[in-house]
Amino acid sequence: MELSRSRVLYLLLTTHLHVLVPDWAKLMAGIAVLLGAGVGGVFVTMAYDWPRVRLLWCLMIGACLYSFIAARRRPHDWWNLPVLALDEHPRLQKVLLEAVELAGARTVPKVRLCTDPSMGLQVRARRRLLIGLPLVTQLDEDEMRALMVRSLLIPRLWSWHEERVGSLNRWDLARAREGKPHPDRARLRAQHKRQRQELWERTAALVGRETLARAMRREIVLGDAFAWHTYRYVSLWANRSFDYHTDVYTSFEWKIRHDGLLERIWPAVDARIVVGDRHEAELLSELGWGSGTPMRPMIPPVFGPLPDRVEHRLGRLLWYEVSKRTGPSLFVKGESVRDKPAELWAHISDGERTHIMASATTLLGRPATANDVVRLAVEGRADELDVWHASLSCPHPSPAVCALMPLLDVALRRIGYLHEDPFRQRVLVGRLGDRVDVVELADKVAQGMTYGLELGYGMSEQDPDEDARRLAAESLAAGDPIGWFERLYAESGAGAAIVPWDSGTPHVMLADWASKREVRGDGRRALVVGCGLGDDAAYVAGLGFDTVAFDVSESAVAQAKERFPASGVFFRHADLFDPPQEWREAFDLVVEVMTVQALPEDLHAGAIERVASFVRPGGTLVVVASARDEGGPVFAPPWPLTPSEIAAFATGGLVPYEIEDFRDGERHRCRATFHRP
Repeated sequence: MELSRSRVLYLLLTTHLHVLVPDWAKLMAGIAVLLGAGVGGVFVTMAYDWPRVRLLWCLMIGACLYSFIAARRRPHDWWNLPVLALDEHPRLQKVLLEAVELAGARTVPKVRLCTDPSMGLQVRARRRLLIGLPLVTQLDEDEMRALMVRSLLIPRLWSWHEERVGSLNRWDLARAREGKPHPDRARLRAQHKRQRQELWERTAALVGRETLARAMRREIVLGDAFAWHTYRYVSLWANRSFDYHTDVYTSFEWKIRHDGLLERIWPAVDARIVVGDRHEAELLSELGWGSGTPMRPMIPPVFGPLPDRVEHRLGRLLWYEVSKRTGPSLFVKGESVRDKPAELWAHISDGERTHIMASATTLLGRPATANDVVRLAVEGRADELDVWHASLSCPHPSPAVCALMPLLDVALRRIGYLHEDPFRQRVLVGRLGDRVDVVELADKVAQGMTYGLELGYGMSEQDPDEDARRLAAESLAAGDPIGWFERLYAESGAGAAIVPWDSGTPHVMLADWASKREVRGDGRRALVVGCGLGDDAAYVAGLGFDTVAFDVSESAVAQAKERFPASGVFFRHADLFDPPQEWREAFDLVVEVMTVQALPEDLHAGAIERVASFVRPGGTLVVVASARDEGGPVFAPPWPLTPSEIAAFATGGLVPYEIEDFRDGERHRCRATFHRP
């Protein structure tokens, strides 16, 4: 049984009284009351000859009048929306005239642009067709005509009370989410479904079912995509400044055409409809929602190049809508998304990271760490976290990606990565030119892949790798791939830099290897490659080996001699790529700890060959290195070794004896032992 006119009127009077009174009537009534109070006060003060009180009264009434008008000024009121001059856009004018003829409308409505991707017809007497700017820039002629016909048919098919059923249904859905459904909910839902079904069938008969399905598919996906984009590029900034983004629509179009936003967000939109609204899913299925490819390649839209003045005006109105601010825009100025400094974007990422960490703390009931978030993502529990845009359809492949992205973004920024393009926040570029897609990286991390990033640093702490990365980038830019070692050790000796691998102790994996095998030198010869400040060399000498240790940095060798004057190690300056000839196959034990990985990838093969050449027949090579999977991410330096590079040490007669793989979330390390028969 459908709702009668009287029942709809009752619901409007009890729940939506403001809908029955036009906004202009409310505004004029308020102005009339304030002016009446002002005139009455002036007459009273004149009767008693109170000039000062009269002046004060007038000022007070003027301030109240200004405040009232400012408070009533809403950005989505139709008189704030720009009129689209159809004479300047003949293609759009042609489509509108065809739609008017198909729908049998008596008059051609005026067209005004609105902020969100929607279309609707306002006011029966003086019709205005409101079209969202994203629609006119993303729909082709057939799609635009179909949506126009659908809007123009509403006055012909629905009476006044049927038009209000939609708003009452949306109100009831909101109450139902709060656990307060209205007694008439079932009737509202059924009637609203029947009305839309009739509207869509009539529209499909005029424009074609496939065309209408395609148009509505793009309209719905555009709506969800724009909601996500608005959150990312407007909402996060709205309460931080009085700057609206002048290119928010340009950035949205760029994301669609160059970053695949619609294709990436489509699965989430489809899932939201299927799971979230049974009636909507049924109607769309009847229309042909699930048939064919969801999004076809975009052809030239019906609307030409976007005028800057239109985008700026709608960008300002969108900022007002999101920020919930009212009043004139005296202090609001426009700024481009591209002009936002990197520090502000970093502040946004840090806030998102803090939010995720707080959510994980609440979920676990104890202070959470970044590794806890990673563990929750790997275990498939990321959907239990309060992700920063949980209520929106999202272009990311899973909740785990959404939860991990802020952590990875902050970690990458900390080591010097910056956005490749402000419109594509998920891609960052390092100092050495390497690119990282944070979405792809987060997806791999969620699958349990090691990621080689330290996520636990606080933003105020110093990154121990910062100096190494800075100097490596400068050295590589100058065409000198190994010159940065000398600069790093020289600056560290002067207290101006940190050597990140200087722990003051021998490497734990080298010590563990020697301890488990009870290694003893007994006067045999050992070589430590890239000895740095000498800790590993002194440890090897302490095992009883006659030890030689070399480094390409003279400053490192000098500091090692000062640090271990009585160790018996022969420290010397030498280049791995040009070693003394007498070192070839001259050592019983060769130790390579984190040296090859400190070189750019194109030098790895040559360095590996040189290291292997130092082992004499019957000797042993021990390699300790950061590792990564084939094709895995590199946040250089260092350049972690792949399995094929580890295996490449078995050259010139060396054979692998034991290769051990160690993974502990952030780190992936390898220890390999080779022998020469």
